[in-house]
Amino acid sequence: MKKSIFVLIFFVFMVALVAPVFAEKEGEGVHADITIAAATTQTTSSGEQEIRNRVEDRITVIQTIRETIRAELQDTGSQIDDRKGKSGRNLSEVVETRKKNIETLNATIRNTSAEVRERVKNENEVRIAVTTLLDSEDLSGGIGRNISAIAREFNNSISSSKKIEDRIQGRSSFTRLLFGGDRNAAQELANQTAQGKARIAELQQLISNATLDPEVRTLLEEQVRVLLAEQDRLGQLATREQADRGLFGWLG
Repeated sequence: MKKSIFVLIFFVFMVALVAPVFAEKEGEGVHADITIAAATTQTTSSGEQEIRNRVEDRITVIQTIRETIRAELQDTGSQIDDRKGKSGRNLSEVVETRKKNIETLNATIRNTSAEVRERVKNENEVRIAVTTLLDSEDLSGGIGRNISAIAREFNNSISSSKKIEDRIQGRSSFTRLLFGGDRNAAQELANQTAQGKARIAELQQLISNATLDPEVRTLLEEQVRVLLAEQDRLGQLATREQADRGLFGWLG
């Protein structure tokens, strides 16, 4: 009982100290009044709400851009189900399609903020890599169908990974200051990246053991490197989020 009272008093004392610092850091004049009762209720200040609104607005912009990107890619054959019946593409056609996809996606995010552009850029590159792997099915000999199957698995995981990343990026800075990162989201993301790296290892083995045209091999390996780079980025994000304990993270 005494330990609980001590922790409660310590919590109130620390919040009283960090609230002015947080307000100055955000530059929004946030004056946090925290009332701790039996149920511990926290009232969000107007400054904190404004910060949350800005974060939500950025996420909305990113989601809108993603929808635009998906719509743009429909005309270049990005719909996965439609690719199942397509065949006969040669290497030059695959390379040209990839080039057009890159130009289309870059144009979509050209006028966005640096923060939004960087986040969406990673997703763009993964989608283009997946599209290119699917287009290369007929160029990959006996492993073509296996590569396409793995590419579809990556395609299905993209949206899930991005939802988790949005949860992490949208976490309130005040909550992060006090309690650290979203460890549940971080664990989910870590699990997804582990699955992604397992798929990449399978792709690498397929490509390494197959007899392929050198140019086709190079094209496939480039796409695998893009997928691996994204898994590394997401894995690092998950690690940082798990390590962010905040001022009172040790209580959880």
